[in-house]
Amino acid sequence: MRMLSYTSVTANGSITFNGYDDFYHMRRILYTASNFPHSLNFDSYINYPQGFEVGWPPLFDLLGALLAIILGGGQPDLYTIEFAGALLPLLLGILTIIPLYFVTSSVFDRRTALLAAFIFAVLPAHVYISRFGAVDHHVAETLLSTSAYAFFIFALKRAGEGPLSLTSLKNISSDKKHIKTLASAAASGLFLALLIFTWIGAPVFVSFIVLYAFIQTTLDLRVGKSSDYLLICTITSLLATLLFTIPLVAGSVRPGLEMSAMYLSWFQVLYVLSLVAGTLILWGFSSYISKKDLDWKYYPAVLILISGLGLLSLRILSAEYYAFIIEGMRFFLGKGEYISTIVEAVPLFLTAQGKLTFSPVLSSLGLCFLAALGGFFLLCLEWRGEKSKPEGIFFLLWSIFFAYLAISQRRFTYLFAINVSILTAYFLWVLLESFDFEAELRKLIKSGPITSKNSTSALKVEKETKSKKKSKQKISNTSGSKKDQQPDYFKIVSSVALIGLVFVPCIWAGFAFAKEGGSVDPEWKEALTWLEASSPETSNYLEPSETPEYSVLSWWDYGNWIVYLAKRPVVSNNFQTGIQDSAHFFTTDSEEEAKAIMEKLNVKYVITDKQMASGKFGAIVELAGKDIEQYFKIETIKGKTGLETVATAKDEFKNTEIYKLHELDGSNLGNLRLIHESSIPEEKGGKKNDVKIFEFVPGAKLSGTASPGQNVTATLMLNSNTGREFTYQNTAVSDKNGLFEITVPYSTENTAHGVRAVSAYSVSAGGNATVSGIQVTEEDVLNGNQVEVKNLEMN
Repeated sequence: MRMLSYTSVTANGSITFNGYDDFYHMRRILYTASNFPHSLNFDSYINYPQGFEVGWPPLFDLLGALLAIILGGGQPDLYTIEFAGALLPLLLGILTIIPLYFVTSSVFDRRTALLAAFIFAVLPAHVYISRFGAVDHHVAETLLSTSAYAFFIFALKRAGEGPLSLTSLKNISSDKKHIKTLASAAASGLFLALLIFTWIGAPVFVSFIVLYAFIQTTLDLRVGKSSDYLLICTITSLLATLLFTIPLVAGSVRPGLEMSAMYLSWFQVLYVLSLVAGTLILWGFSSYISKKDLDWKYYPAVLILISGLGLLSLRILSAEYYAFIIEGMRFFLGKGEYISTIVEAVPLFLTAQGKLTFSPVLSSLGLCFLAALGGFFLLCLEWRGEKSKPEGIFFLLWSIFFAYLAISQRRFTYLFAINVSILTAYFLWVLLESFDFEAELRKLIKSGPITSKNSTSALKVEKETKSKKKSKQKISNTSGSKKDQQPDYFKIVSSVALIGLVFVPCIWAGFAFAKEGGSVDPEWKEALTWLEASSPETSNYLEPSETPEYSVLSWWDYGNWIVYLAKRPVVSNNFQTGIQDSAHFFTTDSEEEAKAIMEKLNVKYVITDKQMASGKFGAIVELAGKDIEQYFKIETIKGKTGLETVATAKDEFKNTEIYKLHELDGSNLGNLRLIHESSIPEEKGGKKNDVKIFEFVPGAKLSGTASPGQNVTATLMLNSNTGREFTYQNTAVSDKNGLFEITVPYSTENTAHGVRAVSAYSVSAGGNATVSGIQVTEEDVLNGNQVEVKNLEMN
């Protein structure tokens, strides 16, 4: 399934990746393959002109580069590097099945584990992030977090079998069970450290283990059970995390970012160290409660109080670190300045407009989501009270944790897919057992035509039976035996229907996800390919330490595409850099303000598309700090299917820079000229999302005289590179002396650009007086030369 995207990803002899972040991962993989093992940390091609310190930890990109080096025999070419990047998520996705299997077999049994592995293999949420060409670190997060928790569950289970305690540690050298327990806990720490080396949000996964330890210790105190086993496992795991994290951080920390939560730094080391200290406090206080035979309720109450005081103290002592923690909590709560404008960060059951929807959960998890809820409910009933096991409690809390992440931000369904697969497998087996599915299936397999040999044996048995029992008893017993051996087809059909309800929707949606090829619109790919070939090359693309010659301005969604496909620096990209400047540029109604932004950022090209002037405009407005109702009249009307929301554009929208550029081809603007528009027809894959590239130029100055206070308009007819004819106009008002000056960006000469003039300029004043045949050279446009226009004063 994960290879179904191969054909579309590798079409036309090149590789087109999925998503947006995938392209920046490929940029880093490309850099690392050439500079192994060094990763690209500072990039002057984004957040122009300052550049940007990239916060992504490097492990995923290191693995991609290493795979490329192996496949390329030490000297991989570009295609090999891109192929390795496209293949990496598929390999990591397949490997994830291994820890999932062992988690399930440890908490349940092997048959449930096998079924969970099959479900996980086709679950759309995981297929989507692990298909060929989906070059993003999410698949590594899933593999590493599952592996870390699998080893921690091993440790808990073995510790319980031991049992593990402080006393038993004295004889650890002679007890292999305890050695295996501690080794499993240490292995958990290794994978947590690798997770920190993969995703900047990884500390929350480490924190979960401490949270579990707190809850499990509370449950143990309630029933009078010692928690030494638990806290020994937790401390071992955290110390291993700390020991493995220190060298990883030491090799990655950058000057000026030594204690930043947004980058690999000593912050992660300090954070894990604080978790070790917190666990020791948990341990000490639980021991005190046990020895003094105090009420178990003191334990959670006092520790919650200590945690609150600790957070308050951190706020007083270090506002910066306090802000890091609060911002991290806000992120996982789905809050933040930019999160509301990111589609994948919208809550699972809500649309971007805040309306209830079930489409995302059905498309990513299918009916497995409902089955998982059923499985969770049954487990809670089965494991209540004394029947609960530490590894079982860990799994339930893990499921709640990942369910919360997925519900708050739909993108985290890829993490929740692990738990959904396991819970669905458990629930399905419970239902199948109620139908005696295994027994009936064996009967079905054994039933069939009887061979001559079997007939002879049966006859012999029957004769022996006749000699020992009465005829009536024999007939009764024989008929009963035959009835017991016949399969119950109702149970078999019902069981198969249950399996179908789980697998068919997942396979259907999984195939749809898997077939998705490159997500770059053909129009964008064509436009960016043209830009790379037709614009001046910028310096230091593969060694981006120095500021390049100029920048490209577009909306942040497309920044990574521009950097990787066109190899040009950008103001804003998918790290949400440069958003404020981009948002203000596209929403301003002032040409002077727009020009000032472009000059400040040394912008040479501006790229727009249909979505920026329609569906994405709401996000642009929001990030500019404005209200969408400033630009649209929002009304709720009664339609054919019920109430509908209708947005009608106001004049304020038609005065914005994005409207003037994309809808009016740059009319009423003097310094931006259309130089290319995408030319992919719909029958060849075009999506009616035309992309336009504008060049920022000084512009020629058409100047002359007219009657005072008149509107003076310059008009030029042009043909685009697609053969589309359009009209450019710009207007100025003559001053009290009748003087006017109109800046125009197009020359009347045939230039190398695909957009060319098909007439000379004509300038009219007051609607009557007109001067035609005005020629403007390319030199006039590029140097801002004055071009005199005849007197337009009315007689």
